Amino acid sequence: MNNSSFDLLMWARGDAFDIAIVIFLAGIVLRLVEILVLGRKKDLAAPKGNPVRQGIKTIFTRSVPPEGLIKFAPITYIGGYVFHICFFIAFLFFAPHIAIITDAFGVSWPAAGRVIVESATALAVLALIALFLSRLNDPIRRELTTSGDYVVLALSALPLITGYVAVNKLFGDPTFMMALHVLSVDLLLIAFPFTKLMHAVTFAMSRYYNGTIQGRKGAES
Repeated sequence: MNNSSFDLLMWARGDAFDIAIVIFLAGIVLRLVEILVLGRKKDLAAPKGNPVRQGIKTIFTRSVPPEGLIKFAPITYIGGYVFHICFFIAFLFFAPHIAIITDAFGVSWPAAGRVIVESATALAVLALIALFLSRLNDPIRRELTTSGDYVVLALSALPLITGYVAVNKLFGDPTFMMALHVLSVDLLLIAFPFTKLMHAVTFAMSRYYNGTIQGRKGAES
């Protein structure tokens, strides 16, 4: 065993992971406080519709692409759904991941088979590649894409790729590859609250907010 690789793995799983979790949780709390404190100016006009009902409705309707847009941008929508679903299968239903969550929070659930988890991992990576290439090939979307967007794509892909390589011992020192995998997760956790990855926490809030605005106007959203 390469001792330096083992030491790196232990540090990534120990001190680095603890620091990443603290930044992750503190960052999320900070961002949520910022959002709630900013609020919005009170609308004194009488509502023409039901803001609350429309807000709740919008949370769910925005999860389904508008009619015709899948044909217009199939890679964007299908690739997005495939990536999110497969990423969460790989993250939440891989037995070692469940064991870490159980140790930390005392909760557990049945794990998926290795074939399912590895297939989901591969599909998630392929979906990310497709999304990346489609963005590069679209001149408008390419111009709108910032360096931060590319960083988010890389941070999302690295844990999947390094984890797949480490578990299957495809090349290199498995211990070193596992260390890289854990470090990539640490980086993802640290970046999460301060990048567009935060939408995983705020998407329901933003959809509800937009829905209530339309609801007050008596419009659908």
